[in-house]
Amino acid sequence: MARDWEQEWSHGEQRAWLEAPDILCARFRGAITEDTSRWSCGLYETLAARGRFYLAADIAESQLSPESRRYLVSHAKAEWFLGIVYIGAALEQKATTKSLMVGSMLGGGRPLDVRYADSLEEARAWIAGHRAKSPER
Repeated sequence: MARDWEQEWSHGEQRAWLEAPDILCARFRGAITEDTSRWSCGLYETLAARGRFYLAADIAESQLSPESRRYLVSHAKAEWFLGIVYIGAALEQKATTKSLMVGSMLGGGRPLDVRYADSLEEARAWIAGHRAKSPER
């Protein structure tokens, strides 16, 4: 699947960029509003139309609002992703991201491999290993 790997997007303080062959890296900072979740879901859906991908999301310095969380549970689709790695997640963020995945699965979504990492390098290493073990992608 051919993609333009020079793409980069931003929305306020938020930033996302593609890394070959199939990783969307994202950096979220500050308060994540419903508007931010609309932006990120729109981006994920657009990219998924061209093929599933990994998301490596640095959420270390962000806080998800209740409205944003509800929007993500209602609109994010597990089938868009090959796997998700959250970077720098604190305990509260881990609980929130796990609840998002449960909400997605209860809504009929497919199970999704989710991991936590301390750095983008660690996330890339997990993705490489996951990719190697998942030929059915």
